[in-house]
Amino acid sequence: MPVSPSPLISKKVNIQTFGCQMNEYDTDKMLEVLRHQNFTYTDDCKEADLIILNTCSVRDKAEQKVYSLLGRLNPLKKKKPDLIIGVGGCVAQQEGEKILKRDKNVDLVFGTDNFFDLPEILKEVRLGNRVVQTARKAYKQKVRNFIPDFTFENVSKPGVKTYLAITKGCNNFCSFCIVPVTRGLEVSRKPDNILREARQLVEQGTKEICLLGQNVNSYNAEGVDFVELLGNLNKIPGLERIRFTSPHPKDFDESLADALRDLKSLCEQLHLPLQSGSDAVLQRMKRHYTLETYLKKVEILRSRVPHATISTDLIVGFPGETDADFEKTLEAMESVRFEQVYAFKYSIRPGTPAETLDGQLEESIKVERLQRVLETQDRIVTEKHREMMGTELEVLVEGAYPRDPSSRSGRSRGHHPVVIMKSDAAIGDLVQVRVTGAKKYSLEAETL
Repeated sequence: MPVSPSPLISKKVNIQTFGCQMNEYDTDKMLEVLRHQNFTYTDDCKEADLIILNTCSVRDKAEQKVYSLLGRLNPLKKKKPDLIIGVGGCVAQQEGEKILKRDKNVDLVFGTDNFFDLPEILKEVRLGNRVVQTARKAYKQKVRNFIPDFTFENVSKPGVKTYLAITKGCNNFCSFCIVPVTRGLEVSRKPDNILREARQLVEQGTKEICLLGQNVNSYNAEGVDFVELLGNLNKIPGLERIRFTSPHPKDFDESLADALRDLKSLCEQLHLPLQSGSDAVLQRMKRHYTLETYLKKVEILRSRVPHATISTDLIVGFPGETDADFEKTLEAMESVRFEQVYAFKYSIRPGTPAETLDGQLEESIKVERLQRVLETQDRIVTEKHREMMGTELEVLVEGAYPRDPSSRSGRSRGHHPVVIMKSDAAIGDLVQVRVTGAKKYSLEAETL
């Protein structure tokens, strides 16, 4: 039965976002598109005229979780027959038509290249059609504006910290990763398109921009490489801080280390995924570096910026990982002494080469190894925080501290979480502080 169109009546949309920062960025762009279709955002599903699940397929059994969420929406659909339910993102890209076949209450499915087509898709839905649109755009070149060149007149004010995508897709084909399937091969966005969006964000109040890409530091478009792009962004008045995630170790070089030292806006913080300390495991992961070459990259950075903070990703329990392999990961943690570790148990991602590798480990082994990684990192970060007692930092204020409204919370340039005690600083202020307290997950400080 067709859904009655109401172009002049304001409608409400609820988008539930799962997964990485790129999905969060995609959600923001969906909202911008939908605002021009007279939609406003609501946190309450019961108020929504349109509900979209923006999905992630990185974790194991991601599609089952999507169907579970859809099942919980079915009673709402029965009460509100005109409610439109859609599934976007990586699971939508993978499953496509299967989602419509499995859940009769889903009206539209769209892939990672298709969220700018939402106005046309919604027109079809209102005519009574169920729509699947997951066809990839024809990227004949490795350089393309996958974010259109338009300025949103009615865009809501962005946060003091904002994401900005500069590449999409990936050419690395790590054996555990589904990204090249769900997001396609790597495409770099044209530099003038990126700079235009960055200036617009700063004009609307953004102080810190984090550049996004599955392999962000392989960016190259129209003769502009990643380091030159960083230099151009650094020239934007009012842009106080620049970060980026996630780089690939194989593409980290001396020129990027120099940029982290020399560019005023570029924060001296690097997220550099290691994944494993074992060369044998790294080879099975198809990571294209060894522990030795990784450690040399860390040495290059610290020779330029001794106080730089480094975070990483680790996967434990990868197929074939022996006790000795795992111990090398712990040794690497002790050697580098990361400020933060995002550690995960290996889980099978359907459609990846690692799914069929021999040596799949028992869950109990993976659980025990993950616990040891977390305990090791807790000790390291506690020690590093204690070493920071009395040091001075610049903190970007993000809001009131939830446990004490008279205090403020924010991040240092090194991405340390900091609570500024008894402060009335406003959101977006850059405050000079001295560290007075060290906790496991945050620092306490006083205003200088």
